[in-house]
Amino acid sequence: MSFSRSRSIVLTMLAAVALVLPVSGVATADTAPQSFTPAQLIGPYPSDLPAGGTYLPVLDGFTELRDKNPALMAQNLQTVVRINNEATPEAQQDAIEINYDDRLVSLAAALGEKLGPVFLKLLDDGKLPKVAALAEGDLARAGLPSGTTLPEKQFFNNPRPFVAAPASIKRYDEPGGHLYSELEGNGSYPSGHANMGYWKGALLASWLPELGPQIIARAGEIGLGRVVLGVHYPLDVMGGRLMAMDLTAARLSDPGFDRLIDEAGTQLREQLEKATGLPLAQYIATDTPYLTTEQAVAEHQTLMTYGLPQVNPGRQNRIPAEAAALLRTKFPHLSDQQRLGILEQTAIPAGYPLDQSGPDGGWLRIDLAAAYAATP
Repeated sequence: MSFSRSRSIVLTMLAAVALVLPVSGVATADTAPQSFTPAQLIGPYPSDLPAGGTYLPVLDGFTELRDKNPALMAQNLQTVVRINNEATPEAQQDAIEINYDDRLVSLAAALGEKLGPVFLKLLDDGKLPKVAALAEGDLARAGLPSGTTLPEKQFFNNPRPFVAAPASIKRYDEPGGHLYSELEGNGSYPSGHANMGYWKGALLASWLPELGPQIIARAGEIGLGRVVLGVHYPLDVMGGRLMAMDLTAARLSDPGFDRLIDEAGTQLREQLEKATGLPLAQYIATDTPYLTTEQAVAEHQTLMTYGLPQVNPGRQNRIPAEAAALLRTKFPHLSDQQRLGILEQTAIPAGYPLDQSGPDGGWLRIDLAAAYAATP
């Protein structure tokens, strides 16, 4: 597809989206907080499309594994079967709720016992329109038009676990649910839920860096829920994560779009402080955390590889330079080079499945939970 045709499609899609997203007029003391204007939402922005129009180059480590490493692919399936079969009733219920809830709603648990419900009420009451415009629902602007995973799923066309091994996968769904019937003919790689969970989580963590490790750990749990249900493999979840890191870094590195992200973050913090009546850091200190920082980092590390082995221990790559933007609000006084250093220091080693060399490599290695917990 040519760039001019891609740009035309982008503009058409975004114009349609702008018509359904909430937009407020001039604010008064009694009106709800303002959202973005249609022009702000439409853009277009350089970060709307990755190089080449899709994330296939970043995700294509999968092809080599599928074609040349049958032992790893067998372990990939065995891991799904084990996690699915051993899931507790609590894990099953969480996975079902994750399937039907918006990923932003699923992430809210990470904010704490008290702050999470406050956040959800503000969202439901329409008091976070900028956050909603960028990160709520399948039409969230930060993920459009190229972050859907639909072209990538169609290209790789990998059968889902419950399709590939129907006798081995237990099906969990709500009464009258349609989870499996909807996904039966849909490719598995990469996971759209994991991708959305991670890029929405990365945005939420940038807005609330005090809770960064917990938010990223919860994003990892969103991916785990897909494995619990038997609708995705670990490699699907890992692919969703690396795609999300690339997508979020692009948004945060795009000055025009980053301005929208900053405005949404300011609105979020203002509304949370207004609702709680305390400075946010003080309120967080009084809350019961979802996980301690140490627990969040440890849990997320286990969910980065699902126990799959390094397949190329000698592989060499670097964390992409643009990834430094992921830590801008956590470490505002550091340079991009220093932030990049933190990402390198906290990253997992190179050579795990899906990790590549060259310009498309390094995204899989980013452990954003550990990076948020780092002390420079």
